Amino acid sequence: MKIKQIVIRNYKSIHHIDLNCSDKINAFIGENSVGKSNIFNAINWCLGPIYPSFNATQPQDHFMGLESNEIKISLMFDDGKYLQLAEKWMYNERFEKSGLNLSSNYVTDIERQKYCSAYLGVDRSILDYSPSNRWSLMGRILQDINQMFKEEEIIDGDSGEVTKKTDLFKTEIEKIRDNILFTVEDQHGVQVMKKFIKILQVETAKQLNKPEDELKIDLNLYDPWNFFRTLQLIICENDTNLSFQASNLGMGVQASISIAILKAYSQIKLKNSTPIFIDEPELFLHPQAQRNFYKVLSELAESGTQIFFTTHSPDFLNVGRFNEIFIVRKSVDKGTYIRCSKPIDFAQDLNLRKGFQPSEEDILLHYKNAYEETGDTQKANEAFFAKKIILVEGQSESLILPFLFDKIEYDYISKGITIVRCGNKNELDRFYRLYTEFGIPCFVIFDGDIQHVGTQDEQATIEKNKVLLALFGLENDYPDNNVHDCFLGFTKTLNDNLGVVTSKKGLELFKFVKGKIDKSNVPSWVVEVSQKIDGLTDNVPSVLLKPLATV
Repeated sequence: MKIKQIVIRNYKSIHHIDLNCSDKINAFIGENSVGKSNIFNAINWCLGPIYPSFNATQPQDHFMGLESNEIKISLMFDDGKYLQLAEKWMYNERFEKSGLNLSSNYVTDIERQKYCSAYLGVDRSILDYSPSNRWSLMGRILQDINQMFKEEEIIDGDSGEVTKKTDLFKTEIEKIRDNILFTVEDQHGVQVMKKFIKILQVETAKQLNKPEDELKIDLNLYDPWNFFRTLQLIICENDTNLSFQASNLGMGVQASISIAILKAYSQIKLKNSTPIFIDEPELFLHPQAQRNFYKVLSELAESGTQIFFTTHSPDFLNVGRFNEIFIVRKSVDKGTYIRCSKPIDFAQDLNLRKGFQPSEEDILLHYKNAYEETGDTQKANEAFFAKKIILVEGQSESLILPFLFDKIEYDYISKGITIVRCGNKNELDRFYRLYTEFGIPCFVIFDGDIQHVGTQDEQATIEKNKVLLALFGLENDYPDNNVHDCFLGFTKTLNDNLGVVTSKKGLELFKFVKGKIDKSNVPSWVVEVSQKIDGLTDNVPSVLLKPLATV
């Protein structure tokens, strides 16, 4: 079961969110206090372990604190039905009701369970995976196995007699209970457990005003309805020969067990694989483990389980899967809202600009290739968390810019700015269109390479320049070497605008410049660029061309 669409109205900081979900991974990112948790809380209100109602709502649960802003949370599933929690909904198009409904019909908790999700909060307590909790991943796995166990039979090879595994289990466990566990004796040789049970039975019968022989009380080592419910996760260390309850170990260990359970969840095919929600999967994990966890989640998603998570870690994002990223923002007038990118919009933009329309799969593949060729995928992912982005061609700029900013005491890191090297000039416009689609303001720095005039590279260089300059409404063949609001195009190259003579590139250029430039001779364009970047406004509009609306 997968969620196709999420619609939230008037819940806490959310005025109106209407979101089409990825059927694989849905990564929600954004600054603290913008409302990421409110989105998850709204969904968990519908799908969590407690049957939802409006009995305990407070004014602050409504948008702007106004109870007149009626809450409505709707989750559309891929079976064509929707689960909705609304303060007002219509039954049979005639009767106004309040509470939970399934496609405008009453829904029992048993019916709701097949839509319920598994949720892993920030504390990572292994107790969240209690086998008795049907909303936990481990609970779901063991419930499926429990059902299989209840249905399996054993056939005696000699007599052909059929015996249920559950009956055999009960018989053997009761033998162990009666012959070993319940044979504990006190100093007088009295079996205390049998005495204890006898007292319980007699006294309970008296309290209920029943004959003693009409009531039986027993203590089982198992749950007769769920044989796997009492299982506990135990960690055994071979080197020390010690055993520990997993719930008593450190959060790092518990987080690792969480990943292992997710891995098992992905490999054991369940009858009803419903969505998983995770708050900050990076918690308690070192960087390598974070990357491994993202790999596990990706494998889980590819195997058919839908994943939702919030994160502050670039290790859980991938530019090549930008359709799975949702940036959560908040403003005074709009409340919490979401910026995301759809491959279809990029395909239509290419069609309008260049006359061909690739498939959505092709668009994602192009971005995957561009992402992998940046030379610094970490920065490309980190940029989704940035307040502003500086896009540059390659290693020379990504090394020298931080050095030059430091010389003018421009603390770009504290300002939430990320420098992304795009691999080459061909990719600058691709990354610019992507990041601005998410509302992140970008400043572009590139070489115009006018030195290519008269060479075999001239026409290709002009075409590259035109593509970039068109982003800013210009039709020139070459940039003018001036700092503009959103870009700086060197007419020739970066090297020719450093105030020192060199043809070095990359790390060698950086090492050379470090010995030649100090605070007294920083190029003037560096200050101008910093001022223009400070002037960039947030939540920029899309630059993608859209087809004209048809009537």
